[in-house]
Amino acid sequence: MKPRQFFFAPIVLPRYNRHNGTTFPVNAASNKVMGMAAGVRSQARASLIVSSPIVTASPGRRYFDSFVCRDQQLACAYLPAISLRGLNRVFAALVYLWFALRHMRRGDGVVFYNYFPEYVPVAILLRWRLGRDKVVMDLEDGPRADEKNLRGYMNRFSLRLLSRVCSPRAIVVSRQLADVMKIDDACVVNGVSPDVGPQRSAFGSRVTFLYGGSISPGTGLDLFAAALRTLARERPELAARTHFVVTGFGGGDQLAALARELAPSGFTLDVRQDTGPDEYKQILARADVGLSLKLPESAFNATTFPSKVIELASHGLLVLTTDISDIPLLFDRDTAAILPNADAATLANLLAAIAADPERYAAIAAAGQRRIVERCSRRSVGRRLVEFLGVTPEFSTR
Repeated sequence: MKPRQFFFAPIVLPRYNRHNGTTFPVNAASNKVMGMAAGVRSQARASLIVSSPIVTASPGRRYFDSFVCRDQQLACAYLPAISLRGLNRVFAALVYLWFALRHMRRGDGVVFYNYFPEYVPVAILLRWRLGRDKVVMDLEDGPRADEKNLRGYMNRFSLRLLSRVCSPRAIVVSRQLADVMKIDDACVVNGVSPDVGPQRSAFGSRVTFLYGGSISPGTGLDLFAAALRTLARERPELAARTHFVVTGFGGGDQLAALARELAPSGFTLDVRQDTGPDEYKQILARADVGLSLKLPESAFNATTFPSKVIELASHGLLVLTTDISDIPLLFDRDTAAILPNADAATLANLLAAIAADPERYAAIAAAGQRRIVERCSRRSVGRRLVEFLGVTPEFSTR
């Protein structure tokens, strides 16, 4: 039997929600894992996603059963999951181990998305069964010393263990993270572009700015709020030409207060943080500009990469981003709107420039989309992964 490439990740794709009647977010991690699995499948051997999803957001249901399906045209094995915090990690460790014992064999390969503690038992087993070179981590985040809670300690401890068990080679989210973690042999995957059609050639009559993801001071919440206050004070004529939408999670009270504060000025701040995946797709399709405001001095900057810029650019949005991590390796001034300084006045000026000259920035958005689709398409990423993971290509045309 031919060897297979497995991707272990606690993610949710659309079929899971349809099966369970839930609305868990199909987030950046889900899209990246899906894209990598599809990329490997397009180039070489069969790829399979194995997930015991994190379902702790479930309001009442405690147990989610297992099932196997094709989700987004990919083979997915959804393992059982429970929503009891703390115990869910122990349970996930057992079901991942059970799956590997029953279904994985010598010659297969596995990629672990990040370094969750529940991977440790199955990684030890698979190192013995497959060999160390076949057990690879995909590092989406580096360890953060400022996380002093139990979760932070557990993550750092599991990373230490997995680094000894898994291959010293790794897939990493950015070149900067590889340098910080001193990984000499790394395959950089900033993100994977979904298969989407071209965005409309012009912005809307009102330029819609989308700010989403994990929202906190470190990811630009205070910067965003200060910039909007500056616009309302200094450029009131732009109120009718702009529309600001916030999705994601975090900062809800501060954002709601900001929306009330801006209302008398005519600027619209639409806080839509309680949305399901279908509604988010509609918001994304109507947006013109996507904001990524992670602060250069934030602890997040050195440990990860804002992968959502790949999603935003792939859908044809103009990426408005701070100048951090691998951003200069992906974009330049002709393909994105890059903030030279992460301060409110600079951001307000750039927002005003985009609203005042949408045609110019629509052309920049189109150039950014072309660049990201070329560099981060599933086939492009798949070719790099096939070479890095040592997979024998089958020259598939799928």
